[in-house]
Amino acid sequence: MKRFALGLVAAIAIAIVVMTGSVHVMGADPPYVIRVGWVVTPGHLAPLEAELVKRHPEIFKHFGKSYVMQAVHFQGTTPEIQAQAIGDLDIASFSTAAVALAITNAHLDERVVADVVADGVPGHFSEDFVVRADGPIKTIADVKGKRVATNAIGSASDEAMRTMFQKHGIKDSDFTTVEAGFANMPAMLEGGKVDMIGLLPQFAQGIIGNPKYRVLFQARDAVGPTQAVVWTMRADVIAAHRPALVDFLEDHIRAVRWFLDPKNRQEALAIASYVTKLPESRLAFAFTKHDFYHSPDARPNLEWIQREIDNSVKLGVLPKPVTISPHYVDLSLIEEANKRIDSGE
Repeated sequence: MKRFALGLVAAIAIAIVVMTGSVHVMGADPPYVIRVGWVVTPGHLAPLEAELVKRHPEIFKHFGKSYVMQAVHFQGTTPEIQAQAIGDLDIASFSTAAVALAITNAHLDERVVADVVADGVPGHFSEDFVVRADGPIKTIADVKGKRVATNAIGSASDEAMRTMFQKHGIKDSDFTTVEAGFANMPAMLEGGKVDMIGLLPQFAQGIIGNPKYRVLFQARDAVGPTQAVVWTMRADVIAAHRPALVDFLEDHIRAVRWFLDPKNRQEALAIASYVTKLPESRLAFAFTKHDFYHSPDARPNLEWIQREIDNSVKLGVLPKPVTISPHYVDLSLIEEANKRIDSGE
């Protein structure tokens, strides 16, 4: 059954190559199917890139030749740990907590390879944690005994929230956690099913600026600027597929720069709207200073990752410490990819 499933994935990948107009030489090795985890877009760009390759294949020089990409959706970053552990996911989009848990609890030989998004970078967006103005939570101390929404325990959003609570002496046992998708949280707050939510910018319309609601705190208030999500891979996967992965990251970095380029803004919003099924008016923040920060060269901030892990361990948000650099980091892939792009190769 496993061989049949792998064969089916390869067949689908080849079909995708044909549909996008890519050419594969008969008799050569088939393109490596790179399964990339993502949680929410347009923050996570993987599903947008899956659409961009259809519209602008010239950006993706290696797609259909050495690799094809498959964007795989998860509700949060921590569920990706199991998928990666059993070999169902090649690149995981991990929060710093998920990175630490994958190493210390799941005992995976992880490598941080690239940036996804950073929260709270000066001049950029930081996640809002919102309550009803007439609700029971007036201060952070009031969270005790209340219901708070989180997309997944151990996610970047969840880690920031729990860190803020721990700073105010609120333990996990002092409140009820309700797991839900970010898109469902505003309705749950409005309907009284939860007392606090984490609010991403695409769901802020009708809430931010509405006197019915109030921002209790932001993620940056809890953890400062953070490398909220990174791409990580298992070391054995990198060793087995390094050339294709460098090709993929080269194409990915070109795509990131394309989305961030103001001259592509209207088409970028159209792609985001098509993928998310949200109107462009709800996505006006995307790829601007009102969005999470995306590194144009995909370089993650390793100091922020380590600082957040260390602080989370001190506060009891994470159970075990881990030193990320140098063992659990491999930036050589993006360094080679950036060198190719910047030299015009």
